[in-house]
Amino acid sequence: MPLLDAKKSRKAKASRPEWSDEQPLTCERWMTLEVYTIKPLDSVAHARALLEEHRISQLPVVKGGVLVGIVTDRDLRDAVSAVTTSARIAGMGKTAPQTPDEIRVEAVMTSNVIMLNRHSSLVAAAEVMRRERIGSVPIVDGQTLVGIVTRSDILEAFVARENGRSERADRAATLKRKDQNTEISR
Repeated sequence: MPLLDAKKSRKAKASRPEWSDEQPLTCERWMTLEVYTIKPLDSVAHARALLEEHRISQLPVVKGGVLVGIVTDRDLRDAVSAVTTSARIAGMGKTAPQTPDEIRVEAVMTSNVIMLNRHSSLVAAAEVMRRERIGSVPIVDGQTLVGIVTRSDILEAFVARENGRSERADRAATLKRKDQNTEISR
């Protein structure tokens, strides 16, 4: 793997424009706006298919437009074992769901979701993700999901800042699609 030349790095850093207070690192500026979601009564199999199709690791769980939980690839991967164990402990035995098609997302989601608002700093999002060892933080307006900040979004902000950009490279295209009422949520 090639190493960066320290002299070139210093030169590039010295020549990049400095950010001003007018360009804060807020979640709103860097969050992913097109958020794929799932409903509590959808199956674990459907959730897993969405994760694979869109190459993502977590899905906010939304009911009636309100964020009620989040489910991760790990939650879904361990769902059958977790539900079977819980059912055995509760004395349900074979009446419990046994396959990903039978298990509902609400059975394996995290209900106590760590979330931030759109005006929270990106640094706060990174600190929460690091402290809680989570891969994303849903961004809400009240209880309504408006975006999500992922590890990739934080890396994008870091790289953009080093390259003198104050916003996501794809933000204009995303906002245009949103204005055209393109609904991504399922």
